[in-house]
Amino acid sequence: MKPREAGTFEASLMELMDILGVERCATVVDRSTSLVRKWSDPDNNILPSLQQALALDLEYVRETNSAPPLIHAYTNAVELQLEAAEEVQKILPALLALQTAVNLLVQKVASDCVDLQRAKVERQELSKAERQVHWQNVLKQTDMVMRETRNLLIVISFWQRKSDRA
Repeated sequence: MKPREAGTFEASLMELMDILGVERCATVVDRSTSLVRKWSDPDNNILPSLQQALALDLEYVRETNSAPPLIHAYTNAVELQLEAAEEVQKILPALLALQTAVNLLVQKVASDCVDLQRAKVERQELSKAERQVHWQNVLKQTDMVMRETRNLLIVISFWQRKSDRA
């Protein structure tokens, strides 16, 4: 038997079939036993409709007087989606900060290239001090890009560790 992750629709459907039997589940939803089995297959993208899931949960509650398993799986799915959305919202500011830093670096390099080109056209040489200021500014912007990249990596690795634990 294929493993099914606890709290999923597939695991809940297996629980239903174990208690009610595949034949009874199929009768409740007026579908074939093979389709009901497919619903519980984690490698298959087929799931019951909401009406079918409700009918199966109600039959399960009538039989066992305990909590309906499919509503539990549905709740888990909603919670996971909400958590994922919250995590993306945490990454978004780091992405935007990195984008801003990269844009500033590109603007600085482009501006300096234009200034250098203008100086060449006008046959003017930049002084050693002016060249040093130019490169210090480029290095400063590059450092900002590196810092924001590290911040983004920290947020992503935190998110990854958290999702690995879930």
